[in-house]
Amino acid sequence: MNDDKTIISSRNNRDSDAADRTVMLQLGVKVSLLDVNESILKVFIFTNNFSVGRSSDNDIVIKSKAVSRHHLAIKKEQGWWIHDLDSANGTYINDQQIVQKTSLSLPASVSLGKAGISLKIEIVRQVNDDGHQAHILKEIPLPGVTIRIENSIRDHSKEELKARLLAKSEAEGLGNHTRMIRSIIHEDRVAHGKKHRKFIWALSALFLISIAFIIYQQITISNARTLAIDMFYDIKVLEVSLSQSEIRLTESAEVLDLTIDAILSKKLEIDQKVIEVEQEKIVAERQRVAQQRQMLKKMKARYQQYVEQAKPYRLGLSSGKHYEEDLIARVARGFGESELELPEGFMNEVKRYISLWQQSSRMQHAMARLETYGYTPIIMNALENEGLSLYFVYLPLQESDYDPNAIGPQTRFGVAKGAWQFLATTGQEYGLSPGPLENAREYDELDERFDFALATHAGAKYLKNIYSTEAQASGLLVLASYNYGQTRVRQMINKMEDDPRQRNFWRLIQQFDIPKETYDYVFFIFAAAVIGEDPLHFGFGFKPLLYSSSLK
Repeated sequence: MNDDKTIISSRNNRDSDAADRTVMLQLGVKVSLLDVNESILKVFIFTNNFSVGRSSDNDIVIKSKAVSRHHLAIKKEQGWWIHDLDSANGTYINDQQIVQKTSLSLPASVSLGKAGISLKIEIVRQVNDDGHQAHILKEIPLPGVTIRIENSIRDHSKEELKARLLAKSEAEGLGNHTRMIRSIIHEDRVAHGKKHRKFIWALSALFLISIAFIIYQQITISNARTLAIDMFYDIKVLEVSLSQSEIRLTESAEVLDLTIDAILSKKLEIDQKVIEVEQEKIVAERQRVAQQRQMLKKMKARYQQYVEQAKPYRLGLSSGKHYEEDLIARVARGFGESELELPEGFMNEVKRYISLWQQSSRMQHAMARLETYGYTPIIMNALENEGLSLYFVYLPLQESDYDPNAIGPQTRFGVAKGAWQFLATTGQEYGLSPGPLENAREYDELDERFDFALATHAGAKYLKNIYSTEAQASGLLVLASYNYGQTRVRQMINKMEDDPRQRNFWRLIQQFDIPKETYDYVFFIFAAAVIGEDPLHFGFGFKPLLYSSSLK
């Protein structure tokens, strides 16, 4: 051996145990690696091209400084040919250096430079194992023999080979190599089968969990919905009761004040204790109503929690469609309607009227007038004093575009005047004095219907009266009554079932043929209230009048 401690290895099998191995071979060459004393160091068998050099990516790796990284290559090209790969120390055949591609006449002795390392290359011919043209290399009783494995089964098509390897039962006459491959395939099938079963079980478990979650969600939503609806109608009953109590309380206080004024003006003698007792009754009633109002506020908060629980879960970001539907539901709740029982098609109908507002400049101009003249706080204060929803702020929008000098057409009932479009008789009922031109289509400075503040106060009282009677706190029935005539609508409502669950606007339009004017009136106001929640979203430039947190 040389002083540079030549180390020889095979890239394909350097970590394998080459002894006791039976390998299928094609007809090829046996390459014996010899040292300076021509002793065999390693034996390789190749059936195709191979390379020799110091780099680990060669087929025969020789760790010697005398050997180039890529020293030579031997290729099978209608015979065996040797190529020197520009080696530093040259390649020699029978002591003659080659400079180009040279045919090998086997057997041949190939030397790598002057290092004394050589290759003895011979043709190998072995007998077959199972009747096919696949050759078996018998055991080579040399220590450290390394074999380059080349698998080949001839005379079989791809389909036949696949059938032999994948068949459930083993065919007769199979070679050892074929049996080994079948064994590997079987083990792989078993492993993949276990993984597949685990995946199926995991998927099934996930599916069952999803089904259980959906069922639980539906039960939770159903229970929350039932509780919310029941609480909604409890709220309705309490609201009607409170409104009626407040109306009676106001009337009693007014009567008592008038009585005291009459006593003082006529200097009548009356037991002061009687007056004090009546005053104490009024104070006590006011305290009771205030307590009831606080309880009502808590009930509404609890109701809202049930409503949120009753809504189906939505994945992902909320779409524009869902956002608008949430606004519509919020406005329905503000008008005293059950948002969980909105009839089919109601959402789309509201959107249609929103579109009608968008096609006109009327709402933008009316809202500008409202802001310019500072009418908003006047309306809000009047509605709050009567315990009404602030969404009724949009009623005079539909009546008059908030124009305090508006005058309606001549009708058999008279002429409606002012921002709230009161008839003279209805205005007088709620404290508005008509002027001498009450039935003429002319402006009259003496007619209090043209006074925005007075008319707004009267309008709020009128709405509360409707709200607390046959309308049973249904805001949309209140709107219909205001437009259509309280008495006529009351007659229709009295024909409906005596159940607050059945008394709402959509039941009314299902059972009765109301005028298109009234139908439009209700939906225009409702749609305006939805737009008012987020004007910019709907393409309007005015500021929102109110927010849900301030709704009654």
